[in-house]
Amino acid sequence: MIMKKSEKWKTIFKSKSLIYIVIAFAVAPVAINLGLVFTDIIYEKTGNTLTAKGLNNAEWLGFWKQYLAIAISFVGLCVAYVSSNTDRKHKLQEEQAQQYLEGVRQEENVLVDVTQGFNTSIVYKALLQQSKSANIYDGRMVLTNARANMDQMHIKFEILTELCDDFKKCENCRYLPCIDRKVMIELRDLFYDIERHYFNMLDIGESFLECLDKEQERIKLLETETKIQNNTEELIELYKNQGLTDNVYLSQQDLQSIKKQIKNLEKSKLRLEEMNKAISEIQKEIDYINKDARPKFIRYCKIYIDMKKEHARELRKTGNIQYNKMNEKL
Repeated sequence: MIMKKSEKWKTIFKSKSLIYIVIAFAVAPVAINLGLVFTDIIYEKTGNTLTAKGLNNAEWLGFWKQYLAIAISFVGLCVAYVSSNTDRKHKLQEEQAQQYLEGVRQEENVLVDVTQGFNTSIVYKALLQQSKSANIYDGRMVLTNARANMDQMHIKFEILTELCDDFKKCENCRYLPCIDRKVMIELRDLFYDIERHYFNMLDIGESFLECLDKEQERIKLLETETKIQNNTEELIELYKNQGLTDNVYLSQQDLQSIKKQIKNLEKSKLRLEEMNKAISEIQKEIDYINKDARPKFIRYCKIYIDMKKEHARELRKTGNIQYNKMNEKL
């Protein structure tokens, strides 16, 4: 509180310094004359003088004329200095504000890229298309690209914004806790939360494609075994017609083995349940990102950028950033 009052008085004194100088020049002659009158009184009563005998009217008018000329010249110099100093100060504040605002624009662009990077629709569509395709290569490429893109967004977010600070500089801040820190921490935690759910969605997508790949192999093998079964049954009938009993016996043994293999392949349909479960979990992650986390992230991005643009205006106006104590509005 004492520091705030001291800074306030310093600011007031700097802004009113020229007025104080003018008042001092106006009052000084009067004070000097009163002092000389006082010495005259003492001289008349005691015969002693503290400084010198007071000036008479002619001398006083001459002194006042010279004093006014000097005072006007000095005040003119003061006005020129203050004006020049004010111009330099405004120019410096403008440069600081522009530099600060450039950083804000960079952060804004990064946050826009990050928000667009949370693209869940392209992943979901790719997985659905792969379920109807015989080749899962395209789906894996989509997941790989999405993962690489998110890694790039992570690097941008941590390097090109001020949102991943350790906030050590805030520990001794007189405004602790303040709105800026609350918004920054909330925005940072939201990003990491969405990122975690996004990567979880990609991991489930990988598992889905693995199941899909095995299911496609199962279907191909089942089709092949079914064809072999049909061919074997036809061969058995041929052997029967020809009376080749030994061949019939051997072919029937093969047929039993083939039927057993087909039965095992048909039991493997349980993977379909795993795939449906994976799709359900992916949809759950997508709903959380799109309906809950992403809108909140966008809202805090806007609050953060607006807050920093306001700080740029404060820098341009006063040369200082005015932080605010935390309230219950956010």
